[in-house]
Amino acid sequence: MIHLYHFWSSTCSRKVRICLAEKGIEWSSHHVDIVEKRENTEEWYVDINPKGVVPTLVYNDQIIIESNIIIEFLNELVNEPELMPKDPYGRAQVRLWLDRSENTVHKNINILSWNRRHMKRMAHFSHQEHLGILENFPDPDKRFAMVKRLKNGVTEEDEKNAITILTSFMDELDKALSKNVWVVGDNFTLADIAIAPFIERFEANKLNMLIDFQKWGNIGRWWLELQSRSSYKIAYSFKKPASQ
Repeated sequence: MIHLYHFWSSTCSRKVRICLAEKGIEWSSHHVDIVEKRENTEEWYVDINPKGVVPTLVYNDQIIIESNIIIEFLNELVNEPELMPKDPYGRAQVRLWLDRSENTVHKNINILSWNRRHMKRMAHFSHQEHLGILENFPDPDKRFAMVKRLKNGVTEEDEKNAITILTSFMDELDKALSKNVWVVGDNFTLADIAIAPFIERFEANKLNMLIDFQKWGNIGRWWLELQSRSSYKIAYSFKKPASQ
């Protein structure tokens, strides 16, 4: 049995839920409140995910962390539908887009989300309470970045740089989609799954400069097609549990 520890609106959790739906895998939900209750920093959760982030997947008592690794695991766990190309070059291209989705897109959308999203949803904490939470965050890299961001803020220059980097990413994505139906070739792959939640996050944060589908028409065509897939609809149908 698959057990997924996830947060309802987390981009990385949504990525894994899309993959689970694509593969038709049944799973047991364990919602981890990373905002109000900060359950991801509690000892029981850090025991299974030392980084204190979501999602975490547990399969037959085997723990898998990091969303891109989880979706590769799921693809190998269940043969059909295959979500990786058959040829080595194609698989390498998918992994390149997985890397970009995490180290370029996720990194920079976090910068742009700080003022628009993070600070608003943490408003029920005082500054000192917020600082205390971040100073005790399990993962040292994330802890350092978030504490620094809370103390110094996200400047206009920081945001401009993030937008420049993400604009370049969108240029590359549109170029790839000018040649292919999906991000890597004519078949839907893990690359499409990995990128999709971040396009939705651009929309949710009203980052209009990053969702200009007149400029990036190939992405616009791809995005409409992707949102029509049942796996996307299933993944996004998971809402915040009423008890939380």
